[in-house]
Amino acid sequence: MLIKKIICEVKKEHAIAFALGQERWKEIKHIDGFVAQYGGWSESEHKAIVIGFWRNRLSYNEFMEKCHDLIYEKTGQSGTIKSIDVRIEEKEVDNIKALTKEWLHTQDSTVCEEWTITTGQMKGSVR
Repeated sequence: MLIKKIICEVKKEHAIAFALGQERWKEIKHIDGFVAQYGGWSESEHKAIVIGFWRNRLSYNEFMEKCHDLIYEKTGQSGTIKSIDVRIEEKEVDNIKALTKEWLHTQDSTVCEEWTITTGQMKGSVR
């Protein structure tokens, strides 16, 4: 599984615009190979934390080449971010929910339900 971890330092005056834009990523759930995405605000700093899961690198690369920029333009998030740190890793994942909860916890973040995107393969929510 491919895991994409994103930490965005958001301009304080644009926090609402960023959050509303993050909710617009929901169309990603219909892209082949997408599994789930969770995110929230860091409680200790003004950072948005997002973790996404893809079936494999091939499906992720296809999304990046064909869909990412089109969706990003629709979100209105341009200009809301001071900095962004993106990390990609590939590994076997037995429990997406547990991995998500653990990583968000290390970032002093909890799940923002409005940012949660899952396919029919995922049941329930991460808290």
